[in-house]
Amino acid sequence: MTTVFVFHEVKNGDHWAKAWSKGKGSRHEMFGKLGIKCQTFRDRQNPNLTGVLAQIPDMAKFQAFIASAEGQRAMAEDGLKVDTMRVLIEWVS
Repeated sequence: MTTVFVFHEVKNGDHWAKAWSKGKGSRHEMFGKLGIKCQTFRDRQNPNLTGVLAQIPDMAKFQAFIASAEGQRAMAEDGLKVDTMRVLIEWVS
């Protein structure tokens, strides 16, 4: 299991948060199909600065999904500013 923190800016933080509201069709459900559990974060001073803490069982599947048409469509629908995306992978010394 790999722990990853992904942070990025979005065009509209409220719109992004709605996509992550738990339930049918949510991003939690979408990533859950890959066995990925996510927690979401927003900056109180700038609600368009968002992040996801994810527990990822298979990084290759995660990376393939993000590069897929479905993954790209989800990012576009959520208003993700892809050029701002940063991925921090848990480092264990």
